[in-house]
Amino acid sequence: MPTTASEFDDFAEVLRVERKVRPLFIVGASKVDDLLLQILRVHHLPKRSAGKNEDELLEGDKCTFSMRIKMCHRLGIIDETLYLSLERLKSIRNKCAHTVALDHAASPLREHFSEFRRSLAGRASYRLTKKRYFEYEFANPIEEWQCLLLTICVLLEAVRVNMVPTKGNTKTLKISAR
Repeated sequence: MPTTASEFDDFAEVLRVERKVRPLFIVGASKVDDLLLQILRVHHLPKRSAGKNEDELLEGDKCTFSMRIKMCHRLGIIDETLYLSLERLKSIRNKCAHTVALDHAASPLREHFSEFRRSLAGRASYRLTKKRYFEYEFANPIEEWQCLLLTICVLLEAVRVNMVPTKGNTKTLKISAR
């Protein structure tokens, strides 16, 4: 489902209001997962059977957040640096989702956050996201993490908007039809 600029800004506001680490990364990763799914839906030919609502190749138990990240990278939709940032996000999200007593200042989560920041903070897209959504210096780590998550979402939204629906590989389709 396409997202308008105002819908994306609404999501950014929801994310910016969150002040706790766990929900911030769970909500942020959920948006990232949804964007990856939308990108993959554009890249793949539509499913043949109209009987099921769910696309078994892209949704359900078989296509996890991790699998969508890998598919986007292996299909050449996202580059190596964004892939590594998404892998770091996945590690943080998993810790947030599966750890009751979360201490973001303790190892290994501290290192995950540090690597996550290092992988994105030097990008022009990070600076543009910070300028658009944060008019001041970050008052705490949560605000910086919000900016990092929004940067990934902005990048994936730009990828999604620029995707051209596939018609298949005409050369191989002709060969396979012989």
